[in-house]
Amino acid sequence: MKEVLITGGSRGIGKAIANQLSTGYKVYAPSSKELDVRDSASIDSYLKQCGSLHALVCNAGIYYENPIAKHDADEFSKVLDLNLTGAFRSVQQALPLLSSGSHIILMGSVSAYGNAGAPAYAASKAGMTAMMKSLAPELAQLGITINLVSPGWVRTDMAQTLLPSEQAQTMATAGSLLKRFIEPQEVAELVEFLISDKANAISGEVINIDAGLMV
Repeated sequence: MKEVLITGGSRGIGKAIANQLSTGYKVYAPSSKELDVRDSASIDSYLKQCGSLHALVCNAGIYYENPIAKHDADEFSKVLDLNLTGAFRSVQQALPLLSSGSHIILMGSVSAYGNAGAPAYAASKAGMTAMMKSLAPELAQLGITINLVSPGWVRTDMAQTLLPSEQAQTMATAGSLLKRFIEPQEVAELVEFLISDKANAISGEVINIDAGLMV
């Protein structure tokens, strides 16, 4: 059975992806305690239990929000280290387990275009987009595809924390064409397609799933 590793796979979007893929793949979906993408040794240790990987999904991430006057520089660095550098470490260290026909998915966000009050998160997601575009030509020589999935507001615990009231949720989605949240399952189904043979001709792409927010 083909193997897939999903970082940050124990909750939210990562958990939905793990559940979606569980019937067709052998799925590794470690929590941040089991695989800390900030720590190269932790990544190496976890990868020892994996065989050849059909796909790597870099989903691990954190969110930090504060006005610029109160935005802690150390927290800014932590967000970049986990979200952006963590994805880089994961790709670099998992590369020996990937081969021609394998797929890499980076979990981005429409926040890459700017997110008031959350410059660290926005910068990390914009950086992931640039990193994906930079890696795509090199990985193509190995027969490996890499794409970035860029969700809008997804109905997760994080979204519920940031938007605790129905009014706040309505305001957040009002700018999208479809005026709705994205369900984690919908993101998972997109990832499932992108790591399938049907998507072998797709690489180096940013794929928005945002209910028409960025049109």
